[in-house]
Amino acid sequence: MKELKRFVLMLQFMTRIPIPISLEVDEDDFGRGSKYFPIIGFILGLALYFTYYMSQMELPDEISVIIAVAMSYVLTGSMHIDGLADTFDGLFSAKSREKILEIMKDSRIGTNGVLAILFMVLLKIFFLANTDPLYIPVALIIAPVMGRLAMLPALVFSKSAREGKGLGGLFIGKVKYMDMIIGLAFALIIGFFFSYVSYADILFMTAAALMSGFIITAYIQWRIGGMTGDTLGSISEITELIVYAYIFLWAR
Repeated sequence: MKELKRFVLMLQFMTRIPIPISLEVDEDDFGRGSKYFPIIGFILGLALYFTYYMSQMELPDEISVIIAVAMSYVLTGSMHIDGLADTFDGLFSAKSREKILEIMKDSRIGTNGVLAILFMVLLKIFFLANTDPLYIPVALIIAPVMGRLAMLPALVFSKSAREGKGLGGLFIGKVKYMDMIIGLAFALIIGFFFSYVSYADILFMTAAALMSGFIITAYIQWRIGGMTGDTLGSISEITELIVYAYIFLWAR
């Protein structure tokens, strides 16, 4: 029952899917529940595929792709792409560590954040719209899985830049190695059984997701001394884009 509670907690926290269940949780449940991140991504991916499939019945592929990408932000409340915008506003401000954190905390979006959102959304749409339609469902399902898997290395190997404050402080530094390994196992199982690319491609995308998480985390820790909820969101967005790009190139 405890693990079921943690799974529901992660679904409530990471998505806007209405789940009218009141849970009694403690701080440890957030960190230990992170192992379910790839499963949450899988649920989101299935919803995106369903959205694309239903749209495609009446609309051209290009418009169906746009609707599916839009739905990805509706279902998450734009949580991760908002973090991407704040991260780019802070890191590309050429300010001190303290000023970067202050900028990232500001609810207003600057030029760098607007450009990050614009290019992220456009690149996702263009990669998907130009992918062989046979493989668009694979991309829509697998990308959210890998995007959330990529956050796990940051949660295990980094520290909080704000000393545990903020939403990121619920997870950062509170995830066990075994939770990351279990999350990795979930991602591999989903990839092997719910896509029709080769096992080698699933292994490559999984390795790329983990590497993305490690590299982005290392860079951000070097810049500001730790991670925040915003930087975690940026990892998910960037990794999803990497998966879309890989499947686009693979399908060609």
